[in-house]
Amino acid sequence: DVSQGQLAVTFNHHNQRGEINAAVFGLLRTLNNPLATATFVGIDRQVYGARLTADQRLGASERSLRVTFGLDLQRMRDDRTNYNTVAGVKDTLTLDQRETVTEVGPFAQLHWSPSPAVVVSAGGRYDAVTFDVEDHFLGDNGVNNSGSRTMSAFSGNVGAVLVKDIRFSPYLNLSTSFETPTTTELANQPNSTGGFNNQLDPQRAVNYEVGARGTVRSISYSAAGFLGRVEDALIQYSEVGGRAYYTNAGRLKNDGLELGLTARVVSALRLFGSYTYANYRYESYRIVNGATVSNYDGNRLPGVPKAFLRLGVRAGPVQGFALDLDHTITSSIFTNDANTVYLNGWGQSSPGVLNGFGNGVTNARLSWEGRARGAWVRPFLGVNNLWDRHYISSLNPNGAASRYFEPAPERNWYLGGEIGWARRP
Repeated sequence: DVSQGQLAVTFNHHNQRGEINAAVFGLLRTLNNPLATATFVGIDRQVYGARLTADQRLGASERSLRVTFGLDLQRMRDDRTNYNTVAGVKDTLTLDQRETVTEVGPFAQLHWSPSPAVVVSAGGRYDAVTFDVEDHFLGDNGVNNSGSRTMSAFSGNVGAVLVKDIRFSPYLNLSTSFETPTTTELANQPNSTGGFNNQLDPQRAVNYEVGARGTVRSISYSAAGFLGRVEDALIQYSEVGGRAYYTNAGRLKNDGLELGLTARVVSALRLFGSYTYANYRYESYRIVNGATVSNYDGNRLPGVPKAFLRLGVRAGPVQGFALDLDHTITSSIFTNDANTVYLNGWGQSSPGVLNGFGNGVTNARLSWEGRARGAWVRPFLGVNNLWDRHYISSLNPNGAASRYFEPAPERNWYLGGEIGWARRP
């Protein structure tokens, strides 16, 4: 059971050469989650933060150097408890701790047009993330597992795009990235003690991308090829009864291709499609268990389909109404690091060849939007799994006792709405 509420306030100020933006936000979330391991997990979460950015052009010309700089400040506090259960009812407390994550991230980005047809960009960001844990449960022989860890890194990017012709705009990018473990990944320790896993480190990556985008009459397209090289990749190496355990693999090679196409048939009818080819493999990953060494070098990354296809239609808005239909198809997915078991594509009812596609799954959504005196309202009604297919929607990679598969809900409906106000000068 999950309940969540969030609120954000933004401020925007425009001047002749750019804009200044500020935002503050807060979030409250409560999670009560009984697991198949006869464990009941409870989390009470508080999140708040602020983001400040300034985007200014350093000259009167549109081609002048433009500078964007800013700061992210975020803090999250989780009160986490774990109980053993008897017949699904909470019984014995086994974990009680407060987890606090504080993140500070200054960044800067430069954009420059040395000629009317070329745009060059470069940027950098520094992230410092501190994880603190206060152990409130000393029932495990009085051991206090409180502690603190700080993970930090500098990330950068550089890129260029040719904008001479709207029909064909090629670009290239080089970037680095930094990803810390989540608090849940740190808290789930194989020895079931409190505190955080001191052996789990952040992953770092270098990413290369080359592509092109353009518009020809009523058709817009994009195509990109990418190479990713990941060090200390965060990998779910085991899952037992809904509780996942993580480690750092050696290296990953994430190579692929992305294609996108959008066509406007008439003013109120748009067709779109996207295709992703993802060849994600372990370049170096070995698990040592006593005298046994499992070598997974060259194996596919579990949980990631090699091919993913999405087709969709958007009709409207007509008198405020819009209808969205999308159909998603995937190829087979490996379920474990050893690549010995795989999942057929979505909607496929019987075993097929590796990389075979299923029939796919269709979702639909109907919405309406109305405006009056600066306010707008947008109610919506949707249905997932429109054709009521029986299929596996997600995996537990490396699940214990071959428990890899999580069945998807049958046809299900949802109803919601959005409301907003905007004050304009």
